[in-house]
Amino acid sequence: MKAAKALIVLAVAALLLASFNAHAQPVVVAVDLGHGESSKYLNYIMGNITFVTWKVIKGAINASVLKGVDILLLGQPTVAFSPDEIKAIRDWLNTGNKVLYVAGDSDYGPGGKTIAQINDLLAGIGTKLRLEHGAVYSDYPEMNAKAYYRLLTFVEPDSYPGLNTEMLKRDITLPVLMHGPGCVIWVDEKGNYRDPVKETFPGLVRLVWARKSYMGDNTPPTPHVYDLMSYGKGTGDHSFVMYAAEYWPEKNVLIVVAGESLYGDYEPAWSSRYYGVDLDGPTFVTNLFRWWVYVVTEAPLQSRIAQLSSAVTEGMSKVNSALASQSSEIQRLKGDLQSLQSRLDKLSSDVSSLSGSLSSLAGTVNTLMIISIVEAVLIVAALALILLRKPKAAP
Repeated sequence: MKAAKALIVLAVAALLLASFNAHAQPVVVAVDLGHGESSKYLNYIMGNITFVTWKVIKGAINASVLKGVDILLLGQPTVAFSPDEIKAIRDWLNTGNKVLYVAGDSDYGPGGKTIAQINDLLAGIGTKLRLEHGAVYSDYPEMNAKAYYRLLTFVEPDSYPGLNTEMLKRDITLPVLMHGPGCVIWVDEKGNYRDPVKETFPGLVRLVWARKSYMGDNTPPTPHVYDLMSYGKGTGDHSFVMYAAEYWPEKNVLIVVAGESLYGDYEPAWSSRYYGVDLDGPTFVTNLFRWWVYVVTEAPLQSRIAQLSSAVTEGMSKVNSALASQSSEIQRLKGDLQSLQSRLDKLSSDVSSLSGSLSSLAGTVNTLMIISIVEAVLIVAALALILLRKPKAAP
């Protein structure tokens, strides 16, 4: 037992050292401005979030540009990604330990084109996440910033083993602004669109929600999931997933999709106050980056420690089971020996009894033989007397 504990300590120490060596340098965040994205509030974000190394991409995305990048931000692109760029992003993700953030828009104005382009990108990199072709609105004063399209959203992340999603809620007491947003849906293996509010899949992590809201439809096509007859204005109060992530545990890859951007939007998520409404935008965005850094640097270590702990626990369980099995076998053998001893004792008793019987039988036989001999002697004597008494014949 002590040896097993020592091995665990040594293994954990080795994992910590490996993790430290793997990320001795700050995590690199690349921000794309090469596909029509706005840079609004980006300088504020870069100036306040100093625990990462920043890189700005202003041209095409390729393997060379992505070399050394840990986190890639695509904040509401308005220019489509080429097939080569999509392949470069997919290949980059498949190297593992990466985070990709993709922000979209509602279908208002040119937003519909952005939604289509982003969904092409999402399909190309292999995630199930998609953007709904619509807009999320709320008429409740407590759910908007003085207009139905200035939506107030709430950071309520799902719990997910090893991802520490609670980090996202740290110090957050106020809503986060999403100005004219869309929402997130997902697609199954058969190409059917699904509602993440009601249906989930392994690896889905819902992060930010809209409450008491409804679906709007501004430009064709109609929404994929939230049809207006069921989710439109006047149909009741609905919830929508505004930020969602898909986690690939085998590669430690996190893909985050949002219905609006944390930078570059008309009024990005970084906003701390809008139309007299206080917001926790800066805290949320900072938490988001801290969480992403955790995923890239610490989640693999935590996963390995959990695997090691599970393996050790399983091994100890097998040892205990084997010992218990051996103990049971020993007890069974003891029982068999006791049963055998009892049978031997009985056999010995039977043999003794048989020996006594044989002795008795031998005595009886001897007596009978003596009687028989006496009888024979008497018969011979009788014959002799008869012969002696027989009269002699005359001469």
